[in-house]
Amino acid sequence: MRRSGWILLLWGVTGSLLVGCEEEVVGALNTEYPFSLWGVLNPLADTQFVRVFPVEATLAPGLPVPLDARFVSMDLATGEEHTWRDSLFVDSSGAVGHVFYAPFQVVWEHTYRIEVTKAGGRTSTAEVEIPVRANLTLREPNTEGGVRLDGVVTGNPPRLFRSEVEFYVRYIVGFTPPPIQMPIYEYVRYALPFDDRLRRTGEGWAVSVDLDEAYFAVAFEVRKDPDFVSSGGITLLLVTFRTVVANDAWAPPDGVFDPLVLIQPGTLENVENGFGFIAGGYRLSRSWTLPLDVVAQTNFVPNQP
Repeated sequence: MRRSGWILLLWGVTGSLLVGCEEEVVGALNTEYPFSLWGVLNPLADTQFVRVFPVEATLAPGLPVPLDARFVSMDLATGEEHTWRDSLFVDSSGAVGHVFYAPFQVVWEHTYRIEVTKAGGRTSTAEVEIPVRANLTLREPNTEGGVRLDGVVTGNPPRLFRSEVEFYVRYIVGFTPPPIQMPIYEYVRYALPFDDRLRRTGEGWAVSVDLDEAYFAVAFEVRKDPDFVSSGGITLLLVTFRTVVANDAWAPPDGVFDPLVLIQPGTLENVENGFGFIAGGYRLSRSWTLPLDVVAQTNFVPNQP
């Protein structure tokens, strides 16, 4: 339940898929497809990234030179084109990777055509629709019959996934030596998956977090720490809701983001004459500011100044 942050939306949305790309390439050996493409076009980013894997007859680390390919994107609504550049990298194992990038911002609800052409003329293509611009609004805490944190994602986005509520908390794990004996704190972040708790309403995607229910989930994890001093309680510092807004093409089986399923070839693809998936999407994230008297109505300990 402890959460590691995303560095780029590219890796956050497709990182689990990229793990399986070598397996996919194995299944693709001896085909005429030139490339496997993975990435996200993000309307909130000023630079776009797509990872490109050349489909080769044999698996090899590759040479540390730019890929001999032409990468072009076109806005089908305006005709605007961009030529992307190869950002070559070599990982700790010596494997060579290629992330193509272009410094521009994609436009809400526009469709982009991606073309990656290999020397000799073979081309892999994909069309990517950028979703609508959604807004995330968090309401004041509702303290009727417990404490509930409500919010809504408006704008009628087609899909939300990787939704979670993160609780930033601290607890005592010991004390400094006498005579002062000040508490020693552990600061941790716990994330609760929230996709199956979102509800569609006339207003949008509704978010509702029951802090009493959340406390027991967080406490269950905290108590796994053998140094946890239970008498000090669990102090709630911040509550954050985050989600990914995605286009209609992001349609995993049964709507479930299962990396073990998604890495299987053909499960989630929109690349023509190639392999892979390029999504359109972006992250939304906001945090509730909780008054001390509201937190005091829960099992959490308020963060005293």
